[in-house]
Amino acid sequence: MEHRYRLLLILSFLILGLILRLNNLAKRSLWTDEFYTLFQATGHGNDIKHFLDDFNKQNFPKLYTAQEYKVFLKNETGKGIKEVSEGVLNTDAHPPLYFWLMYFWMKFFAAGALPLRLFSVFMGLICIFLVYKVSQHLFDENTAIFSALFLSISAFGVRFAQEGRSYSLLMALGLLSSFFILRFERYKNNYDLWGFIIVNCLGIYAHYFYILISIAQFLYFTITNRSNTLILKRFSLSFLGSGVPFLPYFILALRHKGSFQITEWAFGYPGIINKIYYLFVGFSRYLVMFDKYPKSLLIALFILIFLFFYLAFFALKEMVKKYPKSFLFCLALFLIPILFIFSMDIVKGGVLLKQIRFWTFSFIGFILLAGYILHYIFSRNRFAAYFIMLFMLISSFNVGGLEFGPSPKYISFWINQEAEAKPSAVIVYNIRSIIFGQAYYLDDGVFLIPVSDTAQFDYAIKTLSNKVDKIFVVHHYHPTESFLRDRTLLGEKNIFKLKARIASDYINVSEFVK
Repeated sequence: MEHRYRLLLILSFLILGLILRLNNLAKRSLWTDEFYTLFQATGHGNDIKHFLDDFNKQNFPKLYTAQEYKVFLKNETGKGIKEVSEGVLNTDAHPPLYFWLMYFWMKFFAAGALPLRLFSVFMGLICIFLVYKVSQHLFDENTAIFSALFLSISAFGVRFAQEGRSYSLLMALGLLSSFFILRFERYKNNYDLWGFIIVNCLGIYAHYFYILISIAQFLYFTITNRSNTLILKRFSLSFLGSGVPFLPYFILALRHKGSFQITEWAFGYPGIINKIYYLFVGFSRYLVMFDKYPKSLLIALFILIFLFFYLAFFALKEMVKKYPKSFLFCLALFLIPILFIFSMDIVKGGVLLKQIRFWTFSFIGFILLAGYILHYIFSRNRFAAYFIMLFMLISSFNVGGLEFGPSPKYISFWINQEAEAKPSAVIVYNIRSIIFGQAYYLDDGVFLIPVSDTAQFDYAIKTLSNKVDKIFVVHHYHPTESFLRDRTLLGEKNIFKLKARIASDYINVSEFVK
C-alpha cells in the first residue's frame, strides 16, 4: 500500500474516532468521579475535606446554598499546583499526575464538563495513532491499519475518551511506553530507553495500577531477551530506575493512610460465581456496549461475540506461528492486569472486575490482538468483518448516550422544576462529598445538607422545618434504605409528607412537602 494512501486511511480513522468521541460529549451529565476530578484539579481537595469535617464538629452551624457549594468546582486565582498536590495527597486514592495536567488544562480552557472531557478526547485520538505505530513494530502495515481502525470504532475506547478521568491518559502512556520498548529491542538505542524510563515513571504517577502494565512489559522483555545479558541488564536497570522518582511521593502517600480508605467499598463481596460472570462480561465490553439489551439485540450480539472469538481462535493460531514474540507481548499486556485484578477479587472478596474502568489496563493488549484478528477476518471473509465493524460502530455511537455512574443532572433539573421557586432543601444521604456535584446542576438558591447517619439526618430536618416548604432526600449509588425512605419526617408533628419518588442514573430521590 502506498504511503499516501496509508496516511489518508489513518487520517480518516482519526476523523471517525473524533466524531464518535465528540458525540453527546457535553450533553451527558458529569458523574461522581468526574466531580472528584473537578474539585481536585481546581485545588479544592483540602478545602472540601475541611468543609465536611466542620459539619461533623459544629453540627450544621449554618445552611449553605447550591451557589456556595459550586465555588469548590471552579478555578480560583489563589489555587496552584501546591494546593492540587496537597488535596490529592490528603483526600484521594490516586497519584497526582492527571490532576496536575488537568489543573493547567482547565486554567487554559476553564473548568466545566466540556473542557474536562476534551482532554480525554485528545488522549483518545493520540491512542489511535500510537496503536498504529506499536502494531507496525509488532506485525505488518496492514495489521497496523486494522488495529487503528479497531480502536477508532471501539465502544470501550470511545467510552473512556469521553470521561473526565485518567484512563484515556493511561492508555496513551501504556502504548507510548510499549512503542519505546519495541524500538529499543530492535535498535538498542539509548534514546528509546530514556523514553521508556520517562513514560513509565509518568504512568506510575498517573495511576498505581499502571505498574501492572510495566510488569507485563518487563516479563516480555526478560523472556525474549534472556540470552542477551548486556541488553537485559540495561533494560532491567532502566525499569527499576523509572520507579525511583516516584518513591518520594509514595512515601508521603503511605504516611497519609486515610487517602486509601475511599477504596474500601470495593471489597467485602465474597463468592466466585459473580466474579467469573463479570470476567466474561468484561471481555464482551471490549467489542460492544449498550445500556439496554432487548431480545432481538441480544441474539445479534451473541452471534457477533461468538463469531469474533471463534475466528479469533484461528487468527491467534496463525499469529503464534508467524509472530511468536509479538503474540507473547500482546498476551502479557492483556493477561497480567486481568489475572491480578481477578486474584484480588478472589483473595479480598472484591468487585473490581465489575468496575469497567479496571479493564482499561488490559485493553492495550486486547487492541493489538484485535487488530490482527480483524485483519485476519477481513482477508478471509469480508462479510463477517463488515458485520463486526457495523455493530461496533452502532455500539460506539450508542455510548454517547450512556450515563457512566451516579449522574445528578436529570435529578437536579427535576428538583428545580418541583421546587417551583419556593424555599427548598436537598439532603444528600450517604456519600457526603457528592454534595458538591449535586449542587452543580441545582438552582443557586436551593439549600443543601450532607448527612452520613440518622442523627445528622434528624438534625437536618429540625434545622430546615421552619425555613423551607419542600425537602428532597437524595441517595446515590444504592436504593435508599427503607428506614430513611419511609419514615415520617419530624415524627409526631407530621409537618412534611411524602409527595413523590423517582430514580434515575443510579440516584434515588424522595420529595416531601409541607
